[in-house]
Amino acid sequence: MARNQKRASRESGALGQFFRSPVRSSVALFDRYFLHQSRLFYRLVMLVLLLVGFGLITVLSSSNVVEIKQSGNPFSGLESQFTYAILGLLGMIFLSTRSVQWLENISRLAFFGGIVLQLGVLVPGVGVSVGGNTNWIRILGQTIQPSEFLKLGLILVLAQILGQYKDELWDFNTGAKQVLFYGFGSAGLVYLTSRDMGTAIIFISIILGMCLLAGMPWVHLNKLVAITVLGGLVGAFANTSRINRIIAFFQQGQSDIDGADWQVKHGIWALANGGVFGVGPGNSTLNWGWIPEVENDFIFANIGEEWGMIGAVLVLFCFIMLGQFIRRVAYNNSYPFASIAAIGVMLWIVVQALVNIAVVLHLLPVLGVPLPLISKGGSSIVAVLLALGVVLAFERVQAPAANRVRRK
Repeated sequence: MARNQKRASRESGALGQFFRSPVRSSVALFDRYFLHQSRLFYRLVMLVLLLVGFGLITVLSSSNVVEIKQSGNPFSGLESQFTYAILGLLGMIFLSTRSVQWLENISRLAFFGGIVLQLGVLVPGVGVSVGGNTNWIRILGQTIQPSEFLKLGLILVLAQILGQYKDELWDFNTGAKQVLFYGFGSAGLVYLTSRDMGTAIIFISIILGMCLLAGMPWVHLNKLVAITVLGGLVGAFANTSRINRIIAFFQQGQSDIDGADWQVKHGIWALANGGVFGVGPGNSTLNWGWIPEVENDFIFANIGEEWGMIGAVLVLFCFIMLGQFIRRVAYNNSYPFASIAAIGVMLWIVVQALVNIAVVLHLLPVLGVPLPLISKGGSSIVAVLLALGVVLAFERVQAPAANRVRRK
């Protein structure tokens, strides 16, 4: 009897040890990677979670009517976006635990992986066309926008090049030529394969901004700008729909409300209807189909109508603060690769947010780019969260000891 009790006790202890080990390992990993980080690290995480949470609320508000019509489930859009947000946050957590060297080592793999995915839009049965742009692929029943992931790959590979040749950027045949090949090559590929001018513009903004802030001489930057202007003019006038949008932009107030600037006019009216304090969540007129894809490219109009000018300004302020936090990560970092890559992520998020908002305010022609972390779209939110995971990894590695939260 006593022998059986001892055996049961040993088995119970072993079983308890088996279940305690993963828990202890998880706690140890959490303590190592996420506890006692810098204040900037936690502020960045909290702001990202705030934007993601607000985005989920806005997606539900802006898509529920359309989802009822299409599937009968008003929460269908939210459920899909929530799933992608969880995947993106898990990816962000994983990348935030990686070392700078590991991220630099996978930069070319990430870039060429994005290139392969982008070329997939040309494969019959795989490429998916939406609104005249073939910028999506379908894999295992899921639709993916490869250009979103290519942005991150491009940022990593450009950071590696600009960091490696930081003392030789005056020589066009070293760093500048590689920037031309990788940067403008990928931007051109995105435009030629998908006809997506808006995404190509974001690519070019990232490339030029990273080169400028990395210290590339103006004599080389001027060449890159000239290539950009020439390519932009060709792209702008190579499509009838795009020409009509440009004409409508320069004829503000004169064009038909059902014409090329139909989305913009209804977006402006929605902002005006929201006033200072807004009409309240779920009460936007845009939800009833006045603007196609209001939960995507024109979600800022929905925010302005439901949350008013105060809500719209707060969203803009959040993106400015996010850019400022990422800039501080870049400034604090002593690794050239990490510093330049963080600048690239900052440019991606802030420039894309400003372009999206400027389109809604009729300050730019319609370009069709999502509002980062807020617009509905699985590829967009996952890719941006992965990029923010990279930034968190840089801050986790480099955070000054004096700036860390002390143990109590």
